[in-house]
Amino acid sequence: MSFFNAGINPDRHKLNRRKISLLSQSILISILGVVGHSAYADAGQEEDVQQLEAITVTASTTKKTVIAGGTLGARSDLETPFSTNTVDSKQIEEKQAKSLGKLFEEEAGVQAKGSTYGLRPDLLSVRGLALDFVNGYKIDGHPFQMASVELPLELFEQVQLLKGATGFLYGMGSPGGTLNYISKKPTDSQTLSIAAGYSSDSIFSQHVDAGGHFGEDERFGYRFNAVNEKGEAYNGTDIDRKAVSLYLDAKLTPSLYWYAKGLYQQRNLEGGITSISIANAGNYAFSGTQLPKAISGRKDLTAYDSSYYNSLAWAASTGLTWQINDHWKLDSSYSHTLKRINSRDETLYLRNAQGDYNVSLRQFYRPTLQYDSVQLRLEGDFETGWLKHKIVAGLDYQEQSRDLNIGNPELDPATNTGGQNHAYPGNGIYPAGNLYGSSLDLAYDGYSPRQYFRISDWTTKSAYISDTLSVNDQWSLLLGIRKFDYKNDNYYVSGAKLSSYDQSPISPSAALLFTPRPDTTFYASYVEALEDGGTVGTTYENRDTQLDPIESKQYELGVKSEHQNWSLASALFRIEKGTGYANAQNYYAEYTKAASEVVGKKPTAVAGFQGSLGVEKEVFAVSGLRVHGNINHVGKQYLNNANTIQTPSFETVNLGASYRVPLGERQLTYRAEINNLFDKKYWIASSNALAVGAPRTLSLNIRYDF
Repeated sequence: MSFFNAGINPDRHKLNRRKISLLSQSILISILGVVGHSAYADAGQEEDVQQLEAITVTASTTKKTVIAGGTLGARSDLETPFSTNTVDSKQIEEKQAKSLGKLFEEEAGVQAKGSTYGLRPDLLSVRGLALDFVNGYKIDGHPFQMASVELPLELFEQVQLLKGATGFLYGMGSPGGTLNYISKKPTDSQTLSIAAGYSSDSIFSQHVDAGGHFGEDERFGYRFNAVNEKGEAYNGTDIDRKAVSLYLDAKLTPSLYWYAKGLYQQRNLEGGITSISIANAGNYAFSGTQLPKAISGRKDLTAYDSSYYNSLAWAASTGLTWQINDHWKLDSSYSHTLKRINSRDETLYLRNAQGDYNVSLRQFYRPTLQYDSVQLRLEGDFETGWLKHKIVAGLDYQEQSRDLNIGNPELDPATNTGGQNHAYPGNGIYPAGNLYGSSLDLAYDGYSPRQYFRISDWTTKSAYISDTLSVNDQWSLLLGIRKFDYKNDNYYVSGAKLSSYDQSPISPSAALLFTPRPDTTFYASYVEALEDGGTVGTTYENRDTQLDPIESKQYELGVKSEHQNWSLASALFRIEKGTGYANAQNYYAEYTKAASEVVGKKPTAVAGFQGSLGVEKEVFAVSGLRVHGNINHVGKQYLNNANTIQTPSFETVNLGASYRVPLGERQLTYRAEINNLFDKKYWIASSNALAVGAPRTLSLNIRYDF
């Protein structure tokens, strides 16, 4: 399957950077000359003075956005031959963003497929491809399993999105891209801020942020953040979220730096649905080619009062950085992350354009996924005659384990893979309702045991090296390669091995960069990606089979330009990606060339045209006032491979403002944000599924900086 972009949906965005005021220096040069006299003229003597015109010397600079480029090391965005977007903490605060969808709402080619107060807030599509929730999300470069979790944005200094195939840069993952959360680090001076917020309909939040340095020569640093959020959302879902993070660092010697950090979040939701599915479920199937008219995001579709979706996430890491000399640096780090879900969640199976549906409930106790990650990276530069080299080489080790509850106790424990789905009611007759009618009021009396088993283990080892060669400041060539050793084992409930495979693929990359001036780069790049093939579901004839890794290739041409008051980034790209499908015999397999039934069809859940227009401006007539707004358009999208069912296009308008006022020697900041100003009703498309678009919502926030 190929994804080709020829300007209909270009990666155009305003590069995020701190604005640097214009540096100017005026030099008045006066030459005093005394003709026919000594340098020390006698008093009263007339001096022959010649004064030249004033010469004004002006210097201008922009601050380069530094990104964490995996195997490329830390480099500026202009030096990175791939499409990127970085959102910093100031923009997170300004937008009052709680979700990735809000964070990247102005980024063409990026669309949220879930909602903040839904059960799949993590769903993000980049270049028409869903990010890999197993390998596509990182915390400071280390992997974190993101499925059904939304990390607390208040705890991060930046969120960096690298769009496109990233197999060489970050390892296994979807060619859609990689999202990297950058933790808040100790501040140079002592800082403390407190904030309180409100969101529709009755959600209240508090946030504390403190940081600084202490000790001899201020060699020790700390940064502490704590967040609390609780209340009822616009769709009737209750939320209770608590999160905390701590970052410690120390300069052990002038050349040796140590850090340790950790974060914890408990996020509980009561009510809500997983999705509205158009896929077949037992005897229930969607009929026709028309979707029901979109309903309001305020509609409470929860049928079972006992439904909930609770998640726990924590991550801890430590590392050392040794600045060997002016040219070489060695980084080593270790990270452990854990994600756990405890849920009883609902899925609505849509049947027709009139909005009829059937509802099922899934009991899903404590699926747990853990990651251990070790990284070692060496960065340096040297010259061989007229050729300059920038080297990044390293080793990665990742170990991942996944535990599930057993599921239906009536199944044979010797062969049952368990835990995947335990739907209620067990007789397969799902209660019926209608999207435009009253929500169902149902009770749950099913059972699923709290017994757990190890369903799978992954181990990934890789070694990589990249060399950026240059002969001058204008031309450079990037060459890189990463070698993997990838192993996956899957188990029955009994502990017996269900399936296993061991692959050793290679992921190369190459790019040519041309920098005609310091603020502009043109580039052409090629990269390959690898993603886990996944385990075949239990509804197929070859159930529980582990598929081989899926390969993809990306070709990209792009330009980036950063200036004092404006910036540009645009890319033309092509992605070739293998995928999976079920054949007529109901066998699920990978194909690398399109099957006859999908030849000429468009990919599901990909808009033919998507764009955003935004503006941000200081109101000079009112000191401290800043306003911003944007209009987002998302085109029609197909829900199925046959391209017979399509969501309508839609537009949303968002407005916001902040007002900063001095309070003594400190500062008080008021913020207001209105999302979906005109209360547009719309569907969010996924593959064979829908989500309800969020309604008009209001968010207010007040922050005091001590």
